[in-house]
Amino acid sequence: MIGIVVLILFALFAIGVPIAYTLGLTGVAAMLLVGGIKLEVVPLMFFSGANTYTLVAIPLFMLMGEIMNRSSISTRLIDFASSIVGFVRGGLGMATILTGTVMAAISGSATADAAAIGSILIPQMERRGYSKPFATATASAAATLASMIPPSINMILYAVIAGVSISGLFIAGIIPGLMMSLSFMLLVYIFAKKEGLQSEGRLNLSEVLRTLKRAIFGLLLPIIVVGGILFGFFTPTEAGAAGVAYSLLVGIFIYKEFHIRDIVPALKGAARQTSVVMIMVSTSSILGWFISQQRIPQNLAEAMLSLSNNPYIIMIMAIVIILIAGMFLQASPLIVMILPILTPVVASVGWDLTQFGVIACIALCVGQVSPPVASVLMTTMGIAQIGVDKVLPYILPVIGMMIIVLAVVVLFPSLSLWLPNIMAI
Repeated sequence: MIGIVVLILFALFAIGVPIAYTLGLTGVAAMLLVGGIKLEVVPLMFFSGANTYTLVAIPLFMLMGEIMNRSSISTRLIDFASSIVGFVRGGLGMATILTGTVMAAISGSATADAAAIGSILIPQMERRGYSKPFATATASAAATLASMIPPSINMILYAVIAGVSISGLFIAGIIPGLMMSLSFMLLVYIFAKKEGLQSEGRLNLSEVLRTLKRAIFGLLLPIIVVGGILFGFFTPTEAGAAGVAYSLLVGIFIYKEFHIRDIVPALKGAARQTSVVMIMVSTSSILGWFISQQRIPQNLAEAMLSLSNNPYIIMIMAIVIILIAGMFLQASPLIVMILPILTPVVASVGWDLTQFGVIACIALCVGQVSPPVASVLMTTMGIAQIGVDKVLPYILPVIGMMIIVLAVVVLFPSLSLWLPNIMAI
């Protein structure tokens, strides 16, 4: 039966059916082929898939990102990051990574961050002597951090599917996310040295203070959101609402660069992004229900366990599946299609599902910059007007760094579980 499901999926993909509708149609078609299943379950599954309170966090974080990108918050964060590390060789590239780290703690959407970071920083890096492929790869790496550093939309989807705490998963992603950020900075330095880029003067404390003063209210936004979750003041959904309220306050009354007339476009942008995710969640529930009824997860688990019952071998198999699927699927549909099948398998050999969520999100980051789909890379390449053949020599080391971090997180579970354990989340 799994062969039929895969065949229908690829047939619908081949004729250009959108992913969200492909998931639902595959589920319905499989039900009809098997027979004996009442189609009344289809609307019930469609509704129940999205009828989860925790998913309310998604439109809130989407809206927060829209407000940030439509006001000067992102520009001020970029200026501050540049003042901190701009004096180092490859400083503007490092500032791009640092900006991506901070913006990841605001928007939760890697594609949105790719558009914001790429449109501002790729031209600036080119003007400072960075090659276009180097600048594009750097912006892409910075944007992927939104999938790892809370509040991550991918983490919210995984937590709902796997039945783990969103707050716990958010906190578990902090250390691995920062590890990725530091590894990207190291890579920028190596490439900057290779390309002969020079440092841009000395550290100017007065410039740091000036840009800090301009960016301070923007910097407080991730502290409010992530810190509120970390110390138990907010649930993730409440943190999203608090972040929206604060970003509106800052954009309208403090920075005065987000106007009342911008609210409707921001709401439309957030609604557009949210609808894509929510339709996929709903339609995938139809396919997920069918897969569960046919015991496909149990059969896959038995097949994988028949090859080995070593937890590390099983984890490697799961990672390889995610990495391969990530080359052809965007993160959200991959999460709702494949992770419900893999989570019972890895749990059966003793892996903590919160740690697996962190591992899966790192693997998803690889997919966001791995052609042919590569949603983040394609966004920055479109901004830079450059082909994938030119960027590939620079993006492959980025992928290599992600895989190194992935291996370290697998081998040392405490890197992802230490913070949630000490905070009893």
